[in-house]
Amino acid sequence: MSDTPIDEVLTAASEVFGPPVTPEDDFFSLGGDSITAVELSIRLEERLDTEVDVEVIVAAPSLAALAAALARPVPVPSTAKH
Repeated sequence: MSDTPIDEVLTAASEVFGPPVTPEDDFFSLGGDSITAVELSIRLEERLDTEVDVEVIVAAPSLAALAAALARPVPVPSTAKH
């Protein structure tokens, strides 16, 4: 992935909803529903080469917030025994 997460999110959202989309846009205000959430998740997974949960998409208050959530490292549970 050479682009930043916000670039990837905006590109994927434009593919799903049609341009123009902005970082301030909200998934639901763009016309998002369960079908488009899955479609956006798949496109982001392809672009970011990582799993993108639909719940993260619908919970984000904006596309910028979605990009920020996707940019955060996911904690890996420790398997060490105490």
